[in-house]
Amino acid sequence: MHILLVDDHALFRSGLRLLLASLRPEVSFLEAASVEEALALVREHQEVRVCLLDLDLKQDHGLPAIGRIRQCAPNVAVVIVSAAEDPVTVRACIDAGAMSYITKSATPEVLTLALRRVLDGEVFLPPSLQAEADGPATPVSTLSRRQQDVLAGLNRGLSTKSIARELAISEHTVKEYLSEIFRLLEVHNRTEAVIKASLLRLRPHA
Repeated sequence: MHILLVDDHALFRSGLRLLLASLRPEVSFLEAASVEEALALVREHQEVRVCLLDLDLKQDHGLPAIGRIRQCAPNVAVVIVSAAEDPVTVRACIDAGAMSYITKSATPEVLTLALRRVLDGEVFLPPSLQAEADGPATPVSTLSRRQQDVLAGLNRGLSTKSIARELAISEHTVKEYLSEIFRLLEVHNRTEAVIKASLLRLRPHA
């Protein structure tokens, strides 16, 4: 797996690299200090699967960068690493296509847990969104295998078109699955579905 680290502080990138390498020794890394550098790297290295992106770069703000990276490399999972912790910012990042959100104030134990989940393909969101989980929990068995496949695409920030292409089904069928997922999770849109599924720890079958 190739991981792209985008942060304008070399020391922080180094710390992330060491921690990630301890979790997955086989992982290789690319580093960028700006969005432009990051875009150049994802164009050059098609094997990049995860991008850890600082939301507050000196020359760029990470929120528009999410869309630029997603447009350039739709299959790259963008994970925000930021000092901001408010739910509005977290939601905005998920709306923009980010897969997960990790706060820089997290303890080493929480950071390790977050990175481990991200490497396993799971969504990780900060405790500030815990209130979103209020209400009855939806057991994973409630979702069909295909619904879980569609949910996995949502978790990665894929568009309806990309999910349809990946699963070899029509966009109309994907939209039908999405409607049923929203009903089962008692949510109204993609962002709420990602947040609710993450907090309920819903994930695809192995």
